[in-house]
Amino acid sequence: MDSFEIQSDKTQLSKDDFSAETFIPNLFKPGSKPYDELKHAIEREFRQNGAPEVIQMNIDRLKYEPPSGKGSFRVVLDINYTFGCEDLLVKKPEQTSEWTFSIDQQLSKIIFYSSPYAESRSTADEF
Repeated sequence: MDSFEIQSDKTQLSKDDFSAETFIPNLFKPGSKPYDELKHAIEREFRQNGAPEVIQMNIDRLKYEPPSGKGSFRVVLDINYTFGCEDLLVKKPEQTSEWTFSIDQQLSKIIFYSSPYAESRSTADEF
């Protein structure tokens, strides 16, 4: 399982009208640091299928429970795999990755966790 955290402006997370349904998708705008971190984590998640490059990401199925500060979302992505030895490029549209998150309003940070069921590479794969 992969995880990363984003430090946020304390005033954004503690507003009375805070909406994770708006805040989270806006956090992952192309070119932003959070977008790059999520892209990198997803590329690690999909590395078993070749050398992945995420081309596009969209967030959907976002759920958030304010009392617990926990939520989840799905990333729908287009990804390309490069196989250098064979000079081959394979395009895979509409792949999915499941994520959960936890908002710590006191520390002004959001921690993101990939699915615990995502395949992870073992050192046994190297032999």
